[in-house]
Amino acid sequence: MNTRKRLYAVTLVCIMFAFVLYRGLQYTDPSVALENNKETANKETLYFWYTDETLTDYLNSCALSFMEEHENVRIVPTCVSAVEYLETIYDATMDGQVYPDLFIVTNDCLEKAYLSGIATTIRDKTGLVTEENYPKAALSAVTCQEKLVAYPFYYETSVLLYNRTHLASMAKARQEALLAQEEGEAAQAAVDEALAAGLEPDDMLPSGSEASSDVAEELQRLSAGADALVPATMDDILNLADTYDAPEGVEAIMKWDVSDIFYNYFFAGNYINVGGPDGDDASVVDICNENSVQCLNLYQSLNQFFSIEAKETTYDSVMQEFMDGKILFTVATTDAVARLEQAKQEGKLEGEYGISLLPDVSSQLRSRGLSVTNVIAVNGYGQHKNVADQFASYVAGQTDDALYQRCGKLSAGLFATHENAIFDTTMEAYKESISLPKLVQASSFWVQLEVTLTGIWQGEDTTASLEKLQQQMENQIR
Repeated sequence: MNTRKRLYAVTLVCIMFAFVLYRGLQYTDPSVALENNKETANKETLYFWYTDETLTDYLNSCALSFMEEHENVRIVPTCVSAVEYLETIYDATMDGQVYPDLFIVTNDCLEKAYLSGIATTIRDKTGLVTEENYPKAALSAVTCQEKLVAYPFYYETSVLLYNRTHLASMAKARQEALLAQEEGEAAQAAVDEALAAGLEPDDMLPSGSEASSDVAEELQRLSAGADALVPATMDDILNLADTYDAPEGVEAIMKWDVSDIFYNYFFAGNYINVGGPDGDDASVVDICNENSVQCLNLYQSLNQFFSIEAKETTYDSVMQEFMDGKILFTVATTDAVARLEQAKQEGKLEGEYGISLLPDVSSQLRSRGLSVTNVIAVNGYGQHKNVADQFASYVAGQTDDALYQRCGKLSAGLFATHENAIFDTTMEAYKESISLPKLVQASSFWVQLEVTLTGIWQGEDTTASLEKLQQQMENQIR
């Protein structure tokens, strides 16, 4: 019994000793704590809000680098919910709560932010936001009422994705078929000539022959391999489906998510205009016109050819089929590159892939893809607008590949460098793209257009559908 008491006493002493040691490790000299508080209080503290958690490490890194150069500044990047994002920022600002001095938002929300005062015109003291540093698409994205109200940060747009291995195989097969056909025609011509001259055919068989100019030109074109078959128009894709035998395992020449506006918009994007060049002009609503009707009539006809079910097809399912080598072409967003590179590393990608600009609707009708630019806005009600503007410019102006390498995001700046040359093509696509309107009254345009295109795909009258959408938007905006 005494032994048990001694053990209990020893155990109790050990616990008390451990507790004292633990509190000692946590103890901070009051004078040191006071000094730390004074140091923090003397700094300008900026809160930087965003909604995409993949940016967290990158933005923390930018904040640390900036604070090293500006010792009197403290930056707190904060990931918050995307639900009623602008409303939350406004309410927190008005109520005197902790609110962001700067924040990341998509460009279509800028007018709402600007009119409410939580976005203000940028100072841009370094002259970053210029045509020299950004494409027109990026500059339009941050322009509201002819003023620059944010810094372009990163973009997403649509491109044509193709299976490079399968296309190279098809080009080679076509070359071989043309050569065999040309040799056969030359041999038959020689036989006919021999018979007409009263000679034996064997005496006139050609030892060699030159291809006709048309065939020679086609053979020269096909020598480029996969690049020779990258389509410039939708007609090229249809012709490819009719004239070439698809490699084994290919189930569809082309397939894309026909239920998502991001992958359909390019069919009529060059001829639909809501909000003018910067998306903020309420006097411009041009949806139903001769060209847009022609484009979407062709779009509708593709349903019979490709037989894509809108309800059964998703972007993820299409991307999986592409990675499995079952599709030659698809419309993808720029995020596809990271997914494909990962699949390649894991040995789950069938063949090589390539990226090209979106094909035109036809030789007469141009296409134009959609883009979304994420921008950095400075809170017009903030107490530290000057330094907030400096930090926004600092983050947006990074020139290295870190934003993509760490977050999978592509900088909207022309100055950004990338290890993968394929991003030169995505930037070209971004340059040609158009953004959704900023007009507050047109906030539902994305959804309404998506519904309209789905209906047209499924057989609804094109003209009537576009006229209805135009009337809806005019009623909302004007």
